[in-house]
Amino acid sequence: AVAPPAEAPKVRVHASPRKPSYSSGVVKAPCRAQRGYPRNGPGECDDESADETEAYRRMQEARDNLNMAYPTWALGMSVPGRGAFSLWRYKRGPPYVKRLVMFAGTGVDQVGSGTLVRRALGLKTAFGRSCDLRSCDHAWDDNQYLKTFDGTHFRFFYRNVDSMLVVPPLFGAGPILTQEGVYRLHHYMHDKCNTLVVLGGVANILFINANVADNDGGFDLASDWVSGPYEAQPSIVNTPFEALAVTLPGPGTTVTGVKIASLPHNAVSYYEAGDVSVLFEIPTGRGRLLYLGYDFSEPVTPWMHALVAATKWNDFVKH
Repeated sequence: AVAPPAEAPKVRVHASPRKPSYSSGVVKAPCRAQRGYPRNGPGECDDESADETEAYRRMQEARDNLNMAYPTWALGMSVPGRGAFSLWRYKRGPPYVKRLVMFAGTGVDQVGSGTLVRRALGLKTAFGRSCDLRSCDHAWDDNQYLKTFDGTHFRFFYRNVDSMLVVPPLFGAGPILTQEGVYRLHHYMHDKCNTLVVLGGVANILFINANVADNDGGFDLASDWVSGPYEAQPSIVNTPFEALAVTLPGPGTTVTGVKIASLPHNAVSYYEAGDVSVLFEIPTGRGRLLYLGYDFSEPVTPWMHALVAATKWNDFVKH
């Protein structure tokens, strides 16, 4: 018997990938949402079903009709403003942004408590300049210091990730943010795992009430004073504050607290006395707000340790 001839090995031919044609109607261009932009309207994404597109259109119409039912003065009162959408990222510059920045604008005692806080944070002056007897403006002139929430610096910094912004004790009138500043500060804390650290004083509590917006609106924190020492609460466990002393001193009237009853429902009090909290956290989306009630007029060691512990929050690993 004659064996049948062996078959030739089959060769698999790979067809070259076909270039998508956006004009054919079969494959659509990537939508704005896929490119990191806010979605503009229905029918943009190629992975949407007809039902999803129709449901989105109805939601848009219902939102517009609801807005029309309100008077003009009531519209856009949530968090008005416009974000910055571009190819720039916090790791891709210039400009390059720092992970730790201190506010150095209106209301900061630059020569007194501001300088003490700066040294505790390890921030240097620009080009090694020194402060004069009245001001540090010429020395605090690089990207470690934020002069205004409405300028170019914060337009880039609010898109940072795992960063920290420290507001030192304010004296007199602090900054009043425009709607763009409020918008950026809101998204700085909510979207990118950032931390806003506000130090002690009545003006600092007013800064929070006037400029920090949450999803449920703003805050109405009530400042109060109670004599120390202030006791650590069980909530400090598994936080950077767990290594601090069990009490924080209250020398004179240098510590301004907040009535616990005025804190939002999700706030966490770490040190308190009576019904007043002097160190607490308010979670805000993916970020947080930390308040330390001491005015840092003197380098009181336990409070200096508390400030340093607060700056370690983004790097703390829970156990």
